[in-house]
Amino acid sequence: MSFWVQMTVDTFRDPKRTAEKIIQWQITKTELYLAMIAFSAVNAFLAGLSSIVSPLSVDPAALEAMPILALMKMPLILFVLIVAGLIISIHGFFWAGSVMGGQGQLKDMLVLFTWLQGLRAVAQAAVFLLSLAIPTLGSLLAVVVAIVAFWILLHFISVALNFNSLLRSFAVLVVVSTAFFLSLMMLVTITGVAMGGLIDV
Repeated sequence: MSFWVQMTVDTFRDPKRTAEKIIQWQITKTELYLAMIAFSAVNAFLAGLSSIVSPLSVDPAALEAMPILALMKMPLILFVLIVAGLIISIHGFFWAGSVMGGQGQLKDMLVLFTWLQGLRAVAQAAVFLLSLAIPTLGSLLAVVVAIVAFWILLHFISVALNFNSLLRSFAVLVVVSTAFFLSLMMLVTITGVAMGGLIDV
């Protein structure tokens, strides 16, 4: 079994121990940012491809409620938002965790999020391909991936911040997610009119 396949399997099997191994990798911040950008490009491409192949993949009601979802049809803009969101999230988790007693390093959070983004790209490709063949199973796999990703994320945050507590990781996740959600709502409110015009494009 190749190194990368083994690391992927270990991530699902024992996310805590795998995270401890990952933060030991000798990778520069520049390399990590480049990898994160590459993975984000794949995510944006797959999202755009999905909206083209299956226009109904975005629920019309959800699109009407949140016009910003129309960005799925604009991969380049979505790519920029994904990268920006990741960078903000990494710094947000690190800052919030530090306030709550975390003692990790920003690079630890960066390498773990980059690895998780890589796994997300692979999972997104699998969901896309399965959805083409059996849409129902594709949707089910997407739900399973979201649940597993959440579980892995809790462990990664715990290791990156030296918490050794999933409860504290969850608290950090709630704080950052709430702040991110409120910021997104402000963005939707400010750009709602402009974004609304994108739906008809």
